[in-house]
Amino acid sequence: MNRLEVGKLIDPSIGVLQFELPLDHIVVWMDSGKPEVIICKHPNDIPPIWYKQFYNPWKIFGSFEKIKEVFPKFNIPPGSKVASFHSPVIIKIDFLQKSIQYQGKRQKRVAIVDDSPTMRKLLKHVIESFEGWSVVAELENAESITKAIEDFYPDIVTLDLHLGEMNGVQAMRETLAAKRIPTLIITSQSKADGSLVMDALEAGALDYLQKPDSGEWDKLKDDLLFKMESSLKSKWQTSGPSKKSSMVSVKGSNYRPDDFLILIGSSTGGTQALQEILTRLPQDIPPILITQHIPAGFSRALAERLNNLCPFEVKEAQDGDEIKPGRVLVAPGDHHLRISKNGKKVEIVDSDPVNRFRPSVDFMFKSAPDGLRQKIIATILTGMGKDGAQGMLELKQKGAFTIAQDEASSVVYGMPKEAARIGAADAIKPLLDIPQHWLDLMSKMGNKT
Repeated sequence: MNRLEVGKLIDPSIGVLQFELPLDHIVVWMDSGKPEVIICKHPNDIPPIWYKQFYNPWKIFGSFEKIKEVFPKFNIPPGSKVASFHSPVIIKIDFLQKSIQYQGKRQKRVAIVDDSPTMRKLLKHVIESFEGWSVVAELENAESITKAIEDFYPDIVTLDLHLGEMNGVQAMRETLAAKRIPTLIITSQSKADGSLVMDALEAGALDYLQKPDSGEWDKLKDDLLFKMESSLKSKWQTSGPSKKSSMVSVKGSNYRPDDFLILIGSSTGGTQALQEILTRLPQDIPPILITQHIPAGFSRALAERLNNLCPFEVKEAQDGDEIKPGRVLVAPGDHHLRISKNGKKVEIVDSDPVNRFRPSVDFMFKSAPDGLRQKIIATILTGMGKDGAQGMLELKQKGAFTIAQDEASSVVYGMPKEAARIGAADAIKPLLDIPQHWLDLMSKMGNKT
């Protein structure tokens, strides 16, 4: 295997190493400040000291059968990525860039949790119509999740919220959160009561989909595939908000809220990210407009939850709502939000999706009229895809201040990465630093009365 020895750490002085991994070997990567990599064929090949650093997730590559042999139970650190393959795979290890990559056809594995046999059958049919995806477990209750994870190592779990004795929120809090398995909520939860969905997201669920009506499952396919692919690139989001001890410092602040307008775009992981940053803001805020990729109905639950947590008004936007200090307006699900030509109100638009999304961040960013009195601060948070990047670039070219969330704090580093790649972001900041950065920008430019 070209200088590789089973059961011994690979020498990082090699720099870059590429090799074909046989099906009877697995590669385990641990990033503990400096990356360490080992080739395994037996459980004893794992250094005992690694198990004492269980807070560092691993990346594991190899055939499912061999991974199961080395790890007969799910006795690997929470949040680890397990990539299994049907055939030999090319592994590229780059110690200089601290990265490990693969070339090969990955077997992407899903566990379905739903108490309806019909729904499980329909969902399995849809998932297995996607190339490279397979359903490895079908569960009718949440109590079976732990064993299924130990037996099948799914890449993601799809989870219904209504499961009998233990509902989906409890399953997130008691089982899936501890295992840190990327979880998609697929539910028939009433749009009028989205609080249970918000609870599941706060507990650590990655994203959510509304079950379609009977005979309309084809409408789910594109969104489902997009969200499952996003989950493979996601990082675990902590369950629940961080402590509010890091609220922004308003000491010495010098700005007029009416002189600024903050625009925010977000997607996967965004509901928690929005909660993290908005709850750190003081009562005296400029108007804020938010486009979060969200299904119809759930935007109201999101706005209501934020409104209960924040010292200012947060509401689902309605056509004609005034843009004013002390108010946050959230684009309603399945509708675009744009700024009126005079910049004083929002307009809710039922037009075609943009970048496959409705609401779209680009749609909101590009609606900002020229000559707007307020200074715009545009921000892109965590999310899959490219929505918002081009609109942010255009705002920057018109003089707006632009911020992208950094990779380390993003659940999915897609939208902010694209904004950074095309030069649309003036600043790239960790999530929890963004509120203070807003305040510092406004204080630097304004005169508070």
